[in-house]
Amino acid sequence: MEDRRRFFRLDDEVVLDFETLSREDVTAWRESHQQKKDEIAQLEQEIGSHISQMRSQNPTMGRLLELFNQKINMLGASHLPGSGERDLSATEARTRINLSACGMAFHTYEEVETEDHLLLHMQLKPSNTELSLTGRVVSIEKASQPDEQNLVRIDFHDLKESEQEVLIQHLFQLQNRHLKLRSEDSANDE
Repeated sequence: MEDRRRFFRLDDEVVLDFETLSREDVTAWRESHQQKKDEIAQLEQEIGSHISQMRSQNPTMGRLLELFNQKINMLGASHLPGSGERDLSATEARTRINLSACGMAFHTYEEVETEDHLLLHMQLKPSNTELSLTGRVVSIEKASQPDEQNLVRIDFHDLKESEQEVLIQHLFQLQNRHLKLRSEDSANDE
């Protein structure tokens, strides 16, 4: 319980997709996902080394290669056909969530159960940063009417420090935008 309250929570809108996985599928996905990340990091290190060598020989060409590498990184390998990742930007349908650096809550019509393991694909706005995270359903508030959505609360599983840092930075930026809007509203009321 302490863990859940270490980080502040904010309401947000993200592009969200999720699927229920077995514990074994979560482990397999995590291993595969980590292997891809390790391979990309190794390629990135080798590319960086070659760009550095090129920059010492021809600074303009080195800078151009660096910019191309950054552009490729921004496009993201996750959008290549057959990568198994979803193209969240294709839908742009936003979901209201309550987000912290260790979990989230959201409404859904889909049937999930407490203790289910979820694979979550999120695109944070406005940065369009994409995260694929695993989580465990810790509670569900069933809707009182058939046409209403259930409220699902999850804890993220095995967040890497870099993933948690992305969430923390996003939350700080979100909080700053909220404070700026509040300040502007107060100024307009006077």
